[in-house]
Amino acid sequence: MNIIGETPGHPEKGEQASYLRNKVDVDSHEMVPFHFWGEEFGDVGDFLGKLDMKASGELRAGNSMLRPDISGDVTPINHDTVWNVKGPGAPSAIDLSRRPEVMEAMGIERQLVFPTFGLIGLILYYLPNPHEYLIYDPEGVDHKRLGKEACDAHNKWAARITKATQSKTRPVGMVLPDSIPEIMKQTEELLAAGIRGIMLPAGSPPAGTSPADPAMDPFWELLEKNDIPLTLHLGTEFAFMSSLKWPNNVPAFYPSRVSSAEFQVTPYHTSTLHFCMENYLVCMVLGGVFERFPRLRVGIIECAAHWVGPLAERMDNLAGQFVKRLADLSMPPSGYIARNVRATPFYFEPVDYYIDRYPELAQVYAYATDYPHVEGGVESDKIFLEKLKGRDEAVKEGFFRSNGLFLLPD
Repeated sequence: MNIIGETPGHPEKGEQASYLRNKVDVDSHEMVPFHFWGEEFGDVGDFLGKLDMKASGELRAGNSMLRPDISGDVTPINHDTVWNVKGPGAPSAIDLSRRPEVMEAMGIERQLVFPTFGLIGLILYYLPNPHEYLIYDPEGVDHKRLGKEACDAHNKWAARITKATQSKTRPVGMVLPDSIPEIMKQTEELLAAGIRGIMLPAGSPPAGTSPADPAMDPFWELLEKNDIPLTLHLGTEFAFMSSLKWPNNVPAFYPSRVSSAEFQVTPYHTSTLHFCMENYLVCMVLGGVFERFPRLRVGIIECAAHWVGPLAERMDNLAGQFVKRLADLSMPPSGYIARNVRATPFYFEPVDYYIDRYPELAQVYAYATDYPHVEGGVESDKIFLEKLKGRDEAVKEGFFRSNGLFLLPD
């Protein structure tokens, strides 16, 4: 069935609502395969590309980073390739200078870009035993030094791509929040380099303290003043979920059944991956961060969206029991989530049900392709549009465009 008259995202094939011709995508990735890491990310990329990380090389075919068959970013850009080809072979997975043309073919005006290489850096930096997760020989490998160097290399790449694409694509800058002075220094350097979004690891308390600690306020003020979104992305929850043994010896939860470099796609992991994001957000909301910084922008990316409404509901209910403790909050916790937070549902989630059940949170849910990762699904705009069939046009415009613009402002 043709759900909007013609193929969404392709104005040349028929009349469409403007929000389908100019979608905002709050989650996409680079997906450079191992053998191009040196070319794209320098010496540390070259070293890591030869480290034989089996966890990223033995993934399901679409997401495998071990693709010696790929000679370059040469896949033609057309309707079929941009919506259906996944992994390092997708157009602009390697060469982000091609991404604006891909976006035009998909009907996307602006796009946040998250790391794949850089996520490996975070895993190396924060996990005490990253070789067990990434599956490589740790002999002679200083994983913390390599992790930091990989994150630095990503940030240099991100600044270059932002400039080259004139901010149509906006790779986020990665901050390692070990101390508040370091957080400030790294963030100021990233903003000076033209970066338009900041990514913190969600599983580690920033600078060893709560996100709501007043000592963190200079950082939140810096982001608010510059209209820079904070993003918390899947793949950074490792320190929070420090024990990987909960699913052990449960056949349905076998950790070896993976399809992503970011997380293990099993019923257990997919059901729990949002826990640390909720924890981070509860600290910020109930700790008054959004009260003190009402224009702060936060994106919870690729962690599902089923939890948003229930979390808001729980916090509103509990806030009524702690009126004196939360006296500094001028509105219910759900109000801060609606105003300050955006979250991305997976393509298989019933976002229509979420919006119907929690209409006051409709502006939280934002469209994302996860391009070119397998988890983004095939022709996700069609899938979401079908889910939203019969909903008000303002709801559709919000989901596909204006909600996401909150994280990609002018």
